[in-house]
Amino acid sequence: MKVLVVAAHPDDEVLGVGGTILKHTKAGDEVFVCIVTKAYEPQWPKEYMEEKIKEQEQVDNLLGVKKRFNLDLPTVKLNTLSHGEINKKIAEVVDGVNPDIIYTHFEGDLNLDHTLIFRASMVASRPPKNIKLLCFETLSETEWNNQAFLPNYWVNIGGFIDKKVEALKIYKSEVKPYPHPRSEKGVRILAQKRGLEICREHAEAFALIREIREEKK
Repeated sequence: MKVLVVAAHPDDEVLGVGGTILKHTKAGDEVFVCIVTKAYEPQWPKEYMEEKIKEQEQVDNLLGVKKRFNLDLPTVKLNTLSHGEINKKIAEVVDGVNPDIIYTHFEGDLNLDHTLIFRASMVASRPPKNIKLLCFETLSETEWNNQAFLPNYWVNIGGFIDKKVEALKIYKSEVKPYPHPRSEKGVRILAQKRGLEICREHAEAFALIREIREEKK
């Protein structure tokens, strides 16, 4: 099975679907990650951007990601680009990977980049392609908007939570002190809450957007 994670920024893939990535790779699935945006000078120093490249390589090694695509579109400026340009960039990755499953952002996130990436992922995976499309939640983006994230699909990540946290800590500048939601304890609390919803220790929750079930021949 081929799995593609389409996310705005490095660390989103770990926050939203890190445990599920680990579960996929343990099962022998091929996991690909597409990071759509990139920081830029002078808003971010060159050293920060260089560190992000190194951190992503470390995360891929830890999670078992087969390949990562960086589209390098300007972060927090996707709304300045044409929808066609964003759609084309993401569609090229989707067509190249030909995934069975795509995990991407929730449309109702506070961050507009997330919303635009969701919409582009919808376009890139639309029928006649048969791609299962799920949205993940991103701490400090999903819960801070006024649109409720209502999961209808859960993945038991029991046994993977410690490694998920380890992966997040590689992105040193993104980890905040508790009680910020994007803290080590915040990640564990959310995983526990989602686990309780299905009577498990830890889980990640998703919104299933599209799935085509074919008839057996």
